[in-house]
Amino acid sequence: MNFDRKDIDKKDLEEMRALLKKEVGFLPSGPGLDQLLTRAEWLRVDAKYVVIEMGKTCPDVYILKDGIIRVWDFDGEKERTFGFGLPGTIFESKHSFVMHGPSYYQVETCCPSTILRIPEKEFWKTVENDNSFAIFMLHNAYGELYSHEFKESTINNGTARERFEAMLKYRPVILEKVPQKIIASYLGITSEYFSVLKRRFLTGHTDSKL
Repeated sequence: MNFDRKDIDKKDLEEMRALLKKEVGFLPSGPGLDQLLTRAEWLRVDAKYVVIEMGKTCPDVYILKDGIIRVWDFDGEKERTFGFGLPGTIFESKHSFVMHGPSYYQVETCCPSTILRIPEKEFWKTVENDNSFAIFMLHNAYGELYSHEFKESTINNGTARERFEAMLKYRPVILEKVPQKIIASYLGITSEYFSVLKRRFLTGHTDSKL
């Protein structure tokens, strides 16, 4: 199995707090967040490591410390990428976390990554005992809803070139670390057409017909 457990220190906690503050907008005032980060299982994993397996029940909560994750499903013929997570992303299987059902999506790493796994019971215990942490997670949930609507208005709209440029504007690191065929499935285009867009972008060519 391609992962190793990592012992955490004060520097790790400070880095995580900085990432989460940037992601959510603020940090909870109570002790709950630090307690969860300390009790979490820190995993250093390779690319293509399956964090949440499609069809399996996985109610735990995860936080990405470094690397990139992708969320995808399979429509019977091909994989469809629905989104990416960058450092600071808090994620879980909604079907498993809310309803204790099997996960619809698969979540896996696109490159070597560090992931924190927080058991469901530990998470809910913190929500119940630390009101500031509950508010923190509420803000995170609203941020997820905004990101979904933002994607619908940018990545899922316009020409292929416009979708490509929108992705580069807000998440340029994806182009550097994620395989081309995965980015193409995210944009809803073929790998061959993605190559054309990428080549023309890198050479400074801007053809509005693309």
